[in-house]
Amino acid sequence: MSDLARILLIGLVSGLVAFGIGVVMQRRRAGRLQRVSRLECSVRVVDGEHVGLSGKWWAGEATLSPGRIRFVRFTGGLRFLRRRAVEIQVADIEVSEHRSPTVREALSVSPDTDVIRLVTPTSTLEWAVLGSQLHWAVDCLSPSA
Repeated sequence: MSDLARILLIGLVSGLVAFGIGVVMQRRRAGRLQRVSRLECSVRVVDGEHVGLSGKWWAGEATLSPGRIRFVRFTGGLRFLRRRAVEIQVADIEVSEHRSPTVREALSVSPDTDVIRLVTPTSTLEWAVLGSQLHWAVDCLSPSA
């Protein structure tokens, strides 16, 4: 086997191992946060205005309770650089409108997420949540939770 082929093979195997480790770490972090009614997600305003949010996707960590999200944005997508919390009062959840992120959005939002709409008293938001956590998150936000 030539040196170039060996280098390419090592690079491929290393990339696959790193990807696998990343997936495992993401699932563990999601499970750990879920046990305390929190999750990592992204939010953006699609209609109206909401203090502390805009039309661009904001990554952060949300604490869920019935009818309310306490969203702490990450600066530059870095978990340790947090901004002040934004309170989101959820009046309605439009689960029937759920979709996957577009190719263009995949630069800002994880492609593993599902996007649904949240209606607040002053705006309509899109909320990107890992597909494996979507039903749990909606249940936490529902008034009967």
